[in-house]
Amino acid sequence: CEACSGKSFTSRPLGSQKNNFTSAITSTSTPSAKSVPTLDLKTTSATLMKEVAFLADGSSPSTTQLNVPPTLATSVESTHPYEKLLSNGQVFIRSTRLLERRSKKRNVPQASTSSTDVVQCSVADSKKKEKPKKYGRVLGPDEPFRLFLRDRETTEFLTAKEERHLFSQIQNLMKLEEAQRRLEAQCGREPTLPEWAQAVGMSCKELQSSIHMGRRCREKMARSNFRLVIHVARKYQGYGLDIEDLVQDGCCGLMKTFEKFNPSKGCRFPTYAYWWIRQAIKKSIFKHSRLIRLPESVYARLKKVGKARLECILEGEQPTNQNVARRAGITIEKLAKLKAKTRKPRSMQDQVWSNDAVTFQEITEDPNIDPPDLVVDRIMMRQQVREFLGILTTREKEIIEHRFGIYDGEPKTLHVIGDMYGLSKERIRQLQNRALDKLKRSVSTQGFHVYLDLLTSNG
Repeated sequence: CEACSGKSFTSRPLGSQKNNFTSAITSTSTPSAKSVPTLDLKTTSATLMKEVAFLADGSSPSTTQLNVPPTLATSVESTHPYEKLLSNGQVFIRSTRLLERRSKKRNVPQASTSSTDVVQCSVADSKKKEKPKKYGRVLGPDEPFRLFLRDRETTEFLTAKEERHLFSQIQNLMKLEEAQRRLEAQCGREPTLPEWAQAVGMSCKELQSSIHMGRRCREKMARSNFRLVIHVARKYQGYGLDIEDLVQDGCCGLMKTFEKFNPSKGCRFPTYAYWWIRQAIKKSIFKHSRLIRLPESVYARLKKVGKARLECILEGEQPTNQNVARRAGITIEKLAKLKAKTRKPRSMQDQVWSNDAVTFQEITEDPNIDPPDLVVDRIMMRQQVREFLGILTTREKEIIEHRFGIYDGEPKTLHVIGDMYGLSKERIRQLQNRALDKLKRSVSTQGFHVYLDLLTSNG
């Protein structure tokens, strides 16, 4: 065939499996005229179909394009689906290895692929987008204890068997610590490790191993129940303490549980620890939630009053003092005192009005400071007393000043004044009475009638 003379079929290398196909369809020399009439197009087409099916079932990771001469493609009868692909001049083959690797990464069952799915006529299929993995509750940057909650030991829950095993080690640790405290009480100092080991009947190495194992088990059990502490602490938010303080007090209650828990009773450790955690948190609220501490009995009454007030509102009654006191089982006077005790204290530096800079300290009277008019009266009286004492001798004047505390404001007893002058208590009394008699006689003449009652009462 002259149309095929001087032409050659070319293909890109596809491996060792494709060499036979390349050599079969490629000719580097011009065929003779005798061989042209013997070219069987059906045989050539069948050969091409076999090679295409062989490449479709192969494991080549790349997509191969075969360039087929249009003259040969038009002369081949289009009786097979692959022949139609060859007539277009392009064949695309896609391997299944990439899909297998993706399915292994996603840990999903591999989808079965057939030969019709492998050979595709279009390269427009895009890769499937991998969905992001879903995790648990996302902890924000402002979440308290977020780093601690991500710990592996904090997120794990213990089984009943694990709790019994861990608590057996913790009980051994508590026995060793109790022996140490008894030994410390006997010796009056902290015992050394050999003394401690001798007291419990163990070697130093065994004692250190038991202590380390017990502390590790106690820490693991405490970490596994830390989420329980946070769960209880969140219920008491808004009672005057921060969540960090509540969690800290709850952890103290959790450590108290190790001393009181008895696994032989058939109760799980978190169930028993719940009550100690709540008790520690409530006790801390009673002590530190208010500036002025109130006893627990007052909190119990407040709870009863609040419940009575809520019942009045739900039943359509006005929550007056009479109705609330009647439902709470207390008198109106006790209810008024309870309200007065539970008033929230305010700072003296708070502003009286929001639009003014005046504080409560500026408008509140100080009871420890005397009024200005009283201060002036005291100054004038002190000057008059000095003039009034001028009629006495030096010793009598000093005795009266010490006895009534005229200058230093601290009255002294007769015994103290006698020690100062080297006289007896009775002699000081005589001098005092003689000085007061002189002052009484001169009251009317010098106009100091205001001091007559004072002199008479001390006479």
